[in-house]
Amino acid sequence: MTSTLRHTAFGVLCVRRFPASATAHSLLARLHPDEAALARAWGERRQRTFAMGRLAAHEALATLGHDSDAPILPDERGAPRVAAPLCVSVSHKDEVAAALALRAGDDRIGVDVEPLAARAQVRDISSHVLTEAERAELAPLDDDARRRELLLRFSLKEALYKALDPFVRRYVGFLEVEARPQGDGPERDVTLTLPAAEGATFRAEARLILIDELAVSLVRVARAHSGPQS
Repeated sequence: MTSTLRHTAFGVLCVRRFPASATAHSLLARLHPDEAALARAWGERRQRTFAMGRLAAHEALATLGHDSDAPILPDERGAPRVAAPLCVSVSHKDEVAAALALRAGDDRIGVDVEPLAARAQVRDISSHVLTEAERAELAPLDDDARRRELLLRFSLKEALYKALDPFVRRYVGFLEVEARPQGDGPERDVTLTLPAAEGATFRAEARLILIDELAVSLVRVARAHSGPQS
């Protein structure tokens, strides 16, 4: 297992790679007993990815001085729960897991990791993931560039939903938000288009980091204004 740790404006990012030979049993043995007990009711693949994500989360939180021996159990929405003012977000794909940890105050964070090498095998999901305006922006690109940009925007939206969920407490559809690149560098802006009926507006910052053919999306969301509730 190898780890990459980065200190960012969004929190401490931990990206951990796991060998394909690492079994669910061997990974669960590294977790807190309460975490392992929760996971044992699941199938082997879910056990494995859960353990991968928790190991990355413990490493990120330990970097912030959090008690790395305390269990990280899911809240009622399924997100990893830690004691305030800390918060943590987790993502996993195949043999890699990413965790983002922050002393957040009122802000919330989200992380997503996607292997870029897999984009050629992914079917075209642009109509489900991108708004009409986003699809028009990608239309002039060649096939490979379009698939890459689709994957990056998908990843940014996945991270954004995790950061938004503690505020809105509901599923947010892909077409409710837009994610747009800012120049040619690793920065990505995120434009929120949540319905006015939410009774609040938010500000979001996003960053895309490319690490060895991995796209890692980081998002930080804060409530910008609270209006009358409907």
